Amino acid sequence: MKQHKWLLPMIVLVFSALLLNACSFSVEVLSTPTSSPPIPIIPTYTEVPPTLPLPSATPTLISIRADTFSMIEIFKSFEMGEIVRSLAFTPDGTAFAAAGGNTDDFAVHVWDVTSGQPIGILSGHSNIVWGMAFSPDGQMLVSVSSDGTAQVRDWRNGDILKVLNFPGEVTSVSFSPDGQSLAVGGVDESKNQIQHAAVWTYTVGSWNPLSKYPEYLNIAAMAYSPKGGTLIGGGTSRNVQVWRTNNVTPVFTLSHAHQVTKAAISPDGSTVATGTCVTVENADCKEGGVWLWDLPTGKLMKKLAGFPSMVENLTFSADGSSLIVGSRDGTLRVYATSDYQSVFEVTSPGGIETLALSPDGGLLATGAANGEIRLWKIVYRP
Repeated sequence: MKQHKWLLPMIVLVFSALLLNACSFSVEVLSTPTSSPPIPIIPTYTEVPPTLPLPSATPTLISIRADTFSMIEIFKSFEMGEIVRSLAFTPDGTAFAAAGGNTDDFAVHVWDVTSGQPIGILSGHSNIVWGMAFSPDGQMLVSVSSDGTAQVRDWRNGDILKVLNFPGEVTSVSFSPDGQSLAVGGVDESKNQIQHAAVWTYTVGSWNPLSKYPEYLNIAAMAYSPKGGTLIGGGTSRNVQVWRTNNVTPVFTLSHAHQVTKAAISPDGSTVATGTCVTVENADCKEGGVWLWDLPTGKLMKKLAGFPSMVENLTFSADGSSLIVGSRDGTLRVYATSDYQSVFEVTSPGGIETLALSPDGGLLATGAANGEIRLWKIVYRP
């Protein structure tokens, strides 16, 4: 009986300890572990300090239209150093890229629109950069150069995803509206010297060749129709070909008296505007102009003249209400597309070599031969 008296309390004590241990174990298993949220890694380029942020959201902007152009002002300026030959905005308008060069600085420079701070410098080309295009999803930037390459990049971290090589210099580039195809135009130095330019198209992602559209001399002007299905290209030959993207045979040939620098298609796909020269004296353009074509029929509709020098670039406003034209002497002129009457004109110091409109229509960028880039926006002053 004495043995049982001390044994029972011991059993109770051991059982209680085991029960406490079991309870402690179950609580530890069921408890929710806590951890700090992951710290986002901001990709940067090697040429700039790693502390620079990615582009910030742009403020609400008044759309650049035929009826608002009278209120346009320069609100930011940038210096690239060498002649600016190409400009492009990201699809969301938070950043823009500039490139060109003449004897030096063949890099692509990227800036934040809102802060005006540089985001990165993309090196890699060894000669003049003639054209650039952001992919519709904003992930990639493609640049084309006299070095005979098109470089596809993840522009946020500077990685080169693909290098496309060509027989000669390439001068124009464009993504299809659906982002599935890339078109590159330039010199095709084949044995047939009569036909030695082309537009090459590729499948985006795999970068497999799709089609080759033959042309002559070089491809200075190229554009996809905003609604898809049509590609135009040419310019140096004095012709601009109109192709259906499912057929490499030209549907129409838009013939000009002189070379074409750039071409643009209206947002509704009805009109092609081509920048050209009207009067040439001693191989120098004395008067620039714009020719307007009906895209469905290929017929010339109207000629706009009176520019003091060669028209270097042009674009339609996002809503299609205006045509924005820049010439080498610095003339920036705007036409209302309702009747193609001039509604605005100003002279930009240093000339205009290239221009670009942000996809939302809120910002206009112009680039000059002296390396200066100007951003324009509508400023309402009640």
